[in-house]
Amino acid sequence: MDFNSWLNQTKIDEPELEAFITKLEPYFSDAGFKGNVFERKVTLGLNKVDSEIEELLKPEANVED
Repeated sequence: MDFNSWLNQTKIDEPELEAFITKLEPYFSDAGFKGNVFERKVTLGLNKVDSEIEELLKPEANVED
């Protein structure tokens, strides 16, 4: 059984993992794990969260202490 077949079978056997596995599938190919693509996506996601937090922490004008 190849890796993609195993992933597909796992989605059937463990339906609670299906959404998680589906999100991970683009990072696997016949050649293996695409670590650089995965790391890039994680970095972009973390940067987005950081930006959102920074925006929320900015003081608002005309706010009383």
